[in-house]
Amino acid sequence: MYNHRPTDRLEYFSDAVLAIAATLLATELPKPETETGLLQEIVKQWPAYAAFAASFLFICIAWVNHHNMFIYIRQTDQYLLILNILFLMFVTLQSFTTGLLAHHVGKPEERTAALIYHGTLVMMTLLYNCTWWYATRTDELLEEHADRKLIRSLSKEYVIAPVLHLAALIICLWSVPFSIIPVLFLYIYFALPRLSEKRVKQKNPT
Repeated sequence: MYNHRPTDRLEYFSDAVLAIAATLLATELPKPETETGLLQEIVKQWPAYAAFAASFLFICIAWVNHHNMFIYIRQTDQYLLILNILFLMFVTLQSFTTGLLAHHVGKPEERTAALIYHGTLVMMTLLYNCTWWYATRTDELLEEHADRKLIRSLSKEYVIAPVLHLAALIICLWSVPFSIIPVLFLYIYFALPRLSEKRVKQKNPT
């Protein structure tokens, strides 16, 4: 059996990977080179900037929820580390898939690029949930006296992300533009105060 360890190093490493992944998105942005009509050239590249904004926001959402998740997890083991690493691997793919989608918007391979983009998000959110599910089913990893009712409610809350991304993936087979609708719902949902945030306030009233 693997020894249990504090989560500090896991959280520091995850924070660093998420921050770098968000920063790398900017390197995929096109830099128009023209002596006249620079603004018009930038406007023409709107898909790239829209994809950047969407992916940056999603990585920020992932960071917020990853941070909130470890409020309830006090220890880690080898299996949790591996699940977290797999989650981070798909986070780092965001730079590639975002650039791929932006480059192919309006072109024959637009649907293929969108499927890869949404598929990566499905895998990322599924692995996030796997990390959470594994931790919540291993009593030694959770905070002492963890509220099981709260844990079950959070599990239901977290599963919304892969469900909506899977919906976007399916819709993408029919229409790439409409596939953004489930993603927008996801952003709106996670922008609102939720169960995890209320719990944080209860634990830290000051």
